[in-house]
Amino acid sequence: MAQFFKFLFASCLGTLLALLLLFFITIGIATSLASKSMGAETIVSVTDNSVLRINIPAQLPEQTNNVAMDNFSFRDEKVLGIHDYAIAIKKAAEDPKIKGIYIGANQGNHGYASLKVIRDALLEFRKSGKFIISYSNYFDHNSYYIASTANEIYLHPLGMTDLRGFDVSIPFFKELMEKIGLNFNIYYAGEFKSATEPYRLDKISPENKLQLKEYLNGQYSEYVNQVAQSRNIESNSLKTIFDGFIASNPMKAFDTKLIDSIAYEIDALNNMRFKMNLDLNQKINFITPQEYYKADFKNQDYNANNRIAVIFAEGTIIDGKGEEGQIGKKYIKLLRDLRANKSIKAFVLRVNSGGGSALMSDDILKEIDLIKSEGKPFITSMGDYAASGGYYIAAHSDSIFASPHTLTGSIGVFAMIPNLNVMTDKKIGIDYDTIGTGPMASKFNVFLPWGEDEKKIMQGNVEHIYDQFLTIVSIGRNMSKDQVHAIARGRIWNGPKAKEIGLVNEIGELEDAIHCAARMASLDNYRISEYPTQKDPIQKIIDKFDNKDEMIESQLKSVMRANLGELYPVYEEWNAIKNNKGVQMKMPYVIQIH
Repeated sequence: MAQFFKFLFASCLGTLLALLLLFFITIGIATSLASKSMGAETIVSVTDNSVLRINIPAQLPEQTNNVAMDNFSFRDEKVLGIHDYAIAIKKAAEDPKIKGIYIGANQGNHGYASLKVIRDALLEFRKSGKFIISYSNYFDHNSYYIASTANEIYLHPLGMTDLRGFDVSIPFFKELMEKIGLNFNIYYAGEFKSATEPYRLDKISPENKLQLKEYLNGQYSEYVNQVAQSRNIESNSLKTIFDGFIASNPMKAFDTKLIDSIAYEIDALNNMRFKMNLDLNQKINFITPQEYYKADFKNQDYNANNRIAVIFAEGTIIDGKGEEGQIGKKYIKLLRDLRANKSIKAFVLRVNSGGGSALMSDDILKEIDLIKSEGKPFITSMGDYAASGGYYIAAHSDSIFASPHTLTGSIGVFAMIPNLNVMTDKKIGIDYDTIGTGPMASKFNVFLPWGEDEKKIMQGNVEHIYDQFLTIVSIGRNMSKDQVHAIARGRIWNGPKAKEIGLVNEIGELEDAIHCAARMASLDNYRISEYPTQKDPIQKIIDKFDNKDEMIESQLKSVMRANLGELYPVYEEWNAIKNNKGVQMKMPYVIQIH
């Protein structure tokens, strides 16, 4: 009886705490909604002598608001996507009230294909004759890529420029797994398919070193040429400065023309006041792209009956429905609905994905093939990543556009199944014994050692799917399977090299892909419709109450992200491996260029 009351009390306490949490969250939402309805929402007016303040945020999705709920606050703020971010900058160039741009901090380590969309918009803004000023205490290659578009770059007297070339660091877990008694049964097709290397090796393989070296050199060359042009420095000279880490302090950065002034932020602000004919004590009206952005910036012709559907496919490809920032079953329904929409005359798929589930990748490609069978043009635009499963879903496009900084290819497959035998038997002391109806009944048990029977079947399945991958690409790219295999084998390529070997058609951005789709569909007047349709942040939070498990999962992710920081991608990758079902088409461990 005592136990009964103890469990009853615990259950009641848990329910009470849940109700209290629900109460406070509801109050927060109600307050936010009431503020909106009463006009209390913060409205930033664009007055004369306004300056657009650019601080690249940590969250920078392809599509506005296409991020998980735990990244939202109760304030109804948009999480601006890179393309809308660029639109705001371009609009500011035409706005007489916006006198210039002030570039500040760059949060996160974003891919250069994403940053180039914003960088191109800044360079376009500079053509307007308005000023761009950048100030920072610290520049690395990521932040300097954006800052280098400025007319004037300021650096704090005690600041630092960490500009010394590109590198990639990959964590390896083989030794850790041996210590805890965990290992994986790993099967893969393609000697360059390095996604499994962190779990079966303790250092980078020769094949992976070869492809990473070539990829890094290509990325680095693009970076140097672009920055050299905007800073009016000869490319070879700039490369020498970076390679020798010559500009390691403010004075050396000034001497090598990487920056224009060694000064404090107040000096940069006063320079802006001077350019705008303001007194030194006058306040500068700063406005962020998030505040400045409006939907009508896209200059849509809403009288146009014809539409081009732009479908944002970003994140890991998973077997489930998928939340924001993931590619799952919701895309199957989306593509079917769009195929039935008679007003949509052409499609553009914007891919920013390193792949994932082979099964879901194939299902998505099937829906794309059905769209194409109706004679509607289907174009792909690639972002930071369009690799493995991300390339698979793009392979049958009528034309493929890649950024110079796109990582693509990785045409290969793998399977990783955990083997818990050592952990349970040697480390914990749990023994397993089985009885089956036939010789194969007890095979593929994760608590027992695997032998040649399991290996033969799993490797055969992996090679079968790899052969299917080669067939898909050969049909889409009009190449023989032998030609595809020669450039496949799990190898990664940057955009220009991918064009050279026939994996993509053109080097360009999303805007170029849209123009191509319009041209192929013979459209003069059209409007853009973006998918999947994104709800505002408050509505997303409300929707989460319909699924308590989703709410709890979102909060857990938020806590883990806040506490793990830069280690969160490792945790996320481990979770993905645990939840993998079947064979995967996935690029190597997330490649972050430093």
